[in-house]
Amino acid sequence: MWLGFGGLLGVACTGSSGTTTESSSSSTGNTECLVGSVGCACTPGGTCDGNLVCASKYCVPLEDTTGVTSTDTSLPTTGTDTAGECEPGEGQPNPACSSPAEPYCSGNGECVDCSGLASCAVVDPATPACDPATGLCVACTESDASGCTGTTPICDSALQTCQACTQHEQCTGGACDLETGACFLAEDALWVAGAGACDDAASGSEAEPLCTIAEALARVEPATPRAIRVRAAVYDEPLAVPAASSVAIVRAGAGDVEITGSGEAALAIASGARVYLDGLEIRGNATGSGVVCGGGDLLWIERSLIREHHVSGVSASGCEVRVRATTLTKNLGEGLFVSGGSVRIENSFITENGDKAIADNPRGGLALAGGAAATLVYVTLVGNNAYTGGGLSVECEPDMGEESISLRNSIAFNAVGYSTFNCEGAEVVSHSAYSAATDEPNDDNVGVATAEVPMLVTLDVAIPGVYRPSPGGKLDAVAMFAEGDPDIDFEGDPRPTDALSFPGADQPPP
Repeated sequence: MWLGFGGLLGVACTGSSGTTTESSSSSTGNTECLVGSVGCACTPGGTCDGNLVCASKYCVPLEDTTGVTSTDTSLPTTGTDTAGECEPGEGQPNPACSSPAEPYCSGNGECVDCSGLASCAVVDPATPACDPATGLCVACTESDASGCTGTTPICDSALQTCQACTQHEQCTGGACDLETGACFLAEDALWVAGAGACDDAASGSEAEPLCTIAEALARVEPATPRAIRVRAAVYDEPLAVPAASSVAIVRAGAGDVEITGSGEAALAIASGARVYLDGLEIRGNATGSGVVCGGGDLLWIERSLIREHHVSGVSASGCEVRVRATTLTKNLGEGLFVSGGSVRIENSFITENGDKAIADNPRGGLALAGGAAATLVYVTLVGNNAYTGGGLSVECEPDMGEESISLRNSIAFNAVGYSTFNCEGAEVVSHSAYSAATDEPNDDNVGVATAEVPMLVTLDVAIPGVYRPSPGGKLDAVAMFAEGDPDIDFEGDPRPTDALSFPGADQPPP
């Protein structure tokens, strides 16, 4: 705002000829003051001729906005009401408000920062939050993310922009639709507590939780995406996700959520369903598999442990599968079977799957069929076994489909032998270490003899299925980070992004 006049403005009105006079009257007798001229009223839009600026509704030279006088007593003096500097509703920021510190026009026509507005939404619906530090209207702030909705519900307070969610804990409802970036709504969440006060006839709210996950799933309808927030307990119940539904089953609070159902699947997913699993342990199905996805839309598994099932840890047919920071271990068949569709695995362990002495047809760590395409990034496969002639780490079935696998920055050490992959030349392996008949490096990969494996990776006895690389040795400086790769390891430790590092899911401390 152009305030603080030292007295009356030291200019007078301009006559029709454009010459400046000493007062509002001249020797020619012309008293007309042309709009937009020096010392005269600004235009209704708050503009002036040439290099003049509009101050308190009158046009003055920039250098004359303070400490000037005038003999024209019709002009305002210092301390007068400044309302009318700008025209409300002309657009925001207002062109009449030339100060960067006060760029907006308030409802009574004053130039102000965002704190002087009734709402930043009048500036632009896309910038509804006021940043008190800068005085500017922005998309969101740390204290005001009300403008972040839909598929961009999370405020990046540093950038003051709305972003998609990428982790379940970012959402107030406890679950993120990782595929779309939208949060599951908190008001639609169902709470389950398998121990303590609970009732399957209750509302399912946080204060009135259900007792079983099965009851929560029975209340899911396709039209309403549901987060099922599960407290620590053992849930000995077979579970079935309804067709065409959207469900996130996520651990709530500390402790282990253990699912021990039996039958064909401990957790069965019907056709067309979109399912997220986070923070779960699914174990010990003595007759079938852990998770079976039969034509589901999407199966996304995060930070979970799937182990000791009679057949597959996870079996998916016609499903898109995503696995992050998860361990599949000691399943008698294979750790993960995918037929058709695609699978992407990051920061995960697939270890000690396949038991030829017990299982009818073990297929090692990862088995592909039906033209499935697999991408593995920073994955550790150790100790997997398969039928004679099969691929111990990755097996592709000899079917009509053409499976493919891309393995980067990973470890693939078999239980025995050297048949690491069996995909008819459809493997693309880079910056990885794998079992081979020779320990000589191959391009940017490292071949490892069976006798060397115990010196390069060690089982963590405290965490089932986790093999950590030994510091130093030939695994160091094998992996090369690429854009889009996870910049943290399976437990959140930082991974070098500008230097070669260890392959596999775990990055040793420096």
